[in-house]
Amino acid sequence: MTLHWIRDPSAHFALIGALLFAINSLFQDGSQVADGEDIVVNEARVSHLAGIFERGWQRPPQPEELQGLIDDFVREEVLYREAVKMGLDKNDTVIRRRMRMKMELLARDLVNAVEPSEQVLRDYHQRNIEKYTLPAQYSFEQIFLDSDKRPQVAEDARLVLTKLTAGGNPRKLGDNSLLQFQFDAASTEQIDRQFGADFSQQLLELPENEWTGPLTSAFGEHLVKISTRQPQREPDFSEIRTDVLRDWQLDEQNKILQTQYETLRANYRVQITAPPIEAHSTEVSRQ
Repeated sequence: MTLHWIRDPSAHFALIGALLFAINSLFQDGSQVADGEDIVVNEARVSHLAGIFERGWQRPPQPEELQGLIDDFVREEVLYREAVKMGLDKNDTVIRRRMRMKMELLARDLVNAVEPSEQVLRDYHQRNIEKYTLPAQYSFEQIFLDSDKRPQVAEDARLVLTKLTAGGNPRKLGDNSLLQFQFDAASTEQIDRQFGADFSQQLLELPENEWTGPLTSAFGEHLVKISTRQPQREPDFSEIRTDVLRDWQLDEQNKILQTQYETLRANYRVQITAPPIEAHSTEVSRQ
């Protein structure tokens, strides 16, 4: 009998909820408190410490180094337990955030351990096809004409075009600007970010290798010569498989985190005794 569920991510995620509640044992690595104030450093903990050292130094620790790691762990454990007894972990924003981060990392690590099938990724890709559509790209040069300094900017543009046709140097015919003269393989999003909303739309019908304009941007007027254009396209799945896998994992992580939170929150009764937010905001504004 073929166990198809072994390769089914949904079966894996069905187990994740249960694993989240037992995951504490992974952090303890078998070094839990035995009885009373005992601190047990077992073989699993020693291997864990040696592994951390080896990843950092690219070699196993020497016996004296390993003993130092063990001594440091015991020191940390003693001070940690005493700090907890003194309540130093309470009402500490940094500690609270780190503990939350560790809880969320547990879910992320579990998702990353699941290898989705090729069909799962292809289905995800098709459901989110617009995310992977590559925008059109343009390589072009531009000459800026400052309409604030040129009352007859349209006429000036025609004069500059005439000079360009006669072989004039385009780098010496415009006004000073923070915009660069040449753009290589710039996407429509990048172009609009620099020139203003919808400037790229004006490039759609322009001929290639010919100075044209003026085109209006958020800064003024521009003469433009497009050298190459790459139309919008949908890349082949093989080109973006890594991106699809990353996005799929992020989405699954968010689902698991939400499930984890809702499951754990059900164990608590939440009482909010503060005034309603609207009333609180009104009180603050009066002050």
